[in-house]
Amino acid sequence: MKYTIIGDWYSVPDLASAFAVVAEGETYEEAKENAAEAVLEHFPHRADGEDGESPETLWGGDNGAYVVGAFMGDLSDQAIETATFELIA
Repeated sequence: MKYTIIGDWYSVPDLASAFAVVAEGETYEEAKENAAEAVLEHFPHRADGEDGESPETLWGGDNGAYVVGAFMGDLSDQAIETATFELIA
């Protein structure tokens, strides 16, 4: 199943933007893990250094992100039209 996960950063010293990720998984938790991998591929500097995040720590990590909203299905068209997110698909 596909999920659209909208996220933002706990801290933004690098001015990284909020983002929307369309990820697949059999469950929401699996999709969220896959989304974390895509986010870190798109923002590789967030994984750098000893304070860097990993797919396991991105959601809720000190320098990581939090889920603003999560929806079943691919809602990337609507998310981009109604707000400013960086789409990671």
